[in-house]
Amino acid sequence: MAGEEIPGARAELRRRGERLFAEVAELLEALVPGMAPVVGLPEHPDITAFGNPLSFAYHRQVAFDRTPDAADLPARAKAALADWQVTVEHTDSGSTVLHAWRDGMTLRLHLNPVRGLTLCRADLEPMALHLPEEFVRPEPLLAPENVRPGHELCPECEGLGWCERCWGRGWTMGGVTWGGRTEGQVRCGDCLGSRACPFCRGAGERPRR
Repeated sequence: MAGEEIPGARAELRRRGERLFAEVAELLEALVPGMAPVVGLPEHPDITAFGNPLSFAYHRQVAFDRTPDAADLPARAKAALADWQVTVEHTDSGSTVLHAWRDGMTLRLHLNPVRGLTLCRADLEPMALHLPEEFVRPEPLLAPENVRPGHELCPECEGLGWCERCWGRGWTMGGVTWGGRTEGQVRCGDCLGSRACPFCRGAGERPRR
């Protein structure tokens, strides 16, 4: 469950997405006329980060096999991006990569000395569409007076039944994964996604010891 949707956020994200697509279309028409397919903005944005709240954005990516006028493409691309902040990267293969950003948009152009423009990738700065979700500890599944004869209240969850660490969600916010530290959702390290208390398996009680 996501938190309450932020008024106007979805319309604003779509407005930014329309602008991104228009900027890319204009740029590609100037660099490789008629070679880029005409596409509209997708109905739904991409989820870019599984945080609390989720982050959303739009992107446009176009790959080319071979474009004309490869020799002067870097100069023409830099001229077309005169209103953007641009950095230039030269790869070991001899290609030139232009990284550009402006007004919450980022752009990447891969320019090969033989094949010309091979890739154009444009992304929006992610934004949230909902307020953060507030997590409330659930009520225990088992009260002390309802423990069966010969059993005792689980000493780990005290009758909660759900995993005490994630409160039955199966995931927690942030943590360390094989890829490094993340601020998004990660599988709960105690219940490993099962949601139940790992000691009583969700019963809220265990045989008396």
